[in-house]
Amino acid sequence: MNMQKIKITDFYEEFRPYNEAETKEAILRVVKDKRFYKIIKFFYPQYSDDDYDKLIASLNSIKDFQINIMHNIINKIVDTSSTGLTYSGIENVKKDENYVFVSNHRDIFLDASLLQVILVDEGLPTTEITFGNNLMKDKLVYDIGKINKMFKVYRKGTPKELLKKTIQLSEYIRYTIFNKNQSVWIAQRGGRTKDGSDKTQTGIIKMLNSSGTDSIEENIKSLNIFPLSISYEFEPNDYLKVNELLHTEKEKYIKSENEDLNSIIEGITMNKGKIHLAFGKPISDDLKEIENISRTNDKIKKIAEIIDNQIYNNYKLWANNYIASDILNKNNKFSDFYSDKEKQIFITYMTKQLLKVDGDNKKAEELFLKIYANPVFNCIK
Repeated sequence: MNMQKIKITDFYEEFRPYNEAETKEAILRVVKDKRFYKIIKFFYPQYSDDDYDKLIASLNSIKDFQINIMHNIINKIVDTSSTGLTYSGIENVKKDENYVFVSNHRDIFLDASLLQVILVDEGLPTTEITFGNNLMKDKLVYDIGKINKMFKVYRKGTPKELLKKTIQLSEYIRYTIFNKNQSVWIAQRGGRTKDGSDKTQTGIIKMLNSSGTDSIEENIKSLNIFPLSISYEFEPNDYLKVNELLHTEKEKYIKSENEDLNSIIEGITMNKGKIHLAFGKPISDDLKEIENISRTNDKIKKIAEIIDNQIYNNYKLWANNYIASDILNKNNKFSDFYSDKEKQIFITYMTKQLLKVDGDNKKAEELFLKIYANPVFNCIK
């Protein structure tokens, strides 16, 4: 495999997470912020001030912060807002290899965070994580993100500016894999899936390819792309996604100033039921399928399809997914996969969530059902 190491340039400083020296300074800023104290007390109300002081004293490095703060908080979120986290396919992750983990994207905060928890529990190194610059406005969020190995992705700008930043992002990812010897987590699309139909955007493949110096086959193969599928029994922010889709159909949807932050909080606190993260396998061997394709755009579409096939096939389908499929199709095709009690629980839940949505009730219900049903349709397809 061509290692394709690249020479880093000035933009590296703009994208990268904090190094160890910067982390120590950032931790001092974080612990002085009264909101951080409130966060710790929210998750650990039993902590005395002495307990808090001991926790702060234990934070001297990136690893300390990730293990003593983030790992414990994510586990606490799982314990209090779900009925358990399971995972499969972890045996396909090799400790001495670096990957670009490409994941479907359902929750702003949890998707990548749950991966880190699993990697730590399995004795594997954590990854660097993409972090939208739209989420970096708050200094506390910015510091916590950069301590946790998050690197900047630009969401806004002129077409010319975004093109430049996209190429630099690709170079930074390749630099991270081959020069820093670290894996990377990236979503399969810009922003969360709103309609439940996970689909890799070809722009992501074009971005990853843009920093390579060989054929598209070699450029993509060298990054060791590894698909991940995350599924929640109860979709984080389902009613908020329905509300956004309703408004998007009528007009261009403009997010309010704190909407992403509110979505993070809602996703953390709402009941998610069971959660499953499935590790696929690196797609390197599957790239033989594109060797006889002549047009570059067709190659890119095929690579996206290869990733999607793994995400669809490994996606853990819950009773709610089958129930929504049958309600949408007005049949009982999947009735063997759920009970009458489970169906009633889902319908009651849906009714409650849709009360929070403004707009056409019939259309809102259809959009809500599709969030849960589309993974079934994709798996069949």
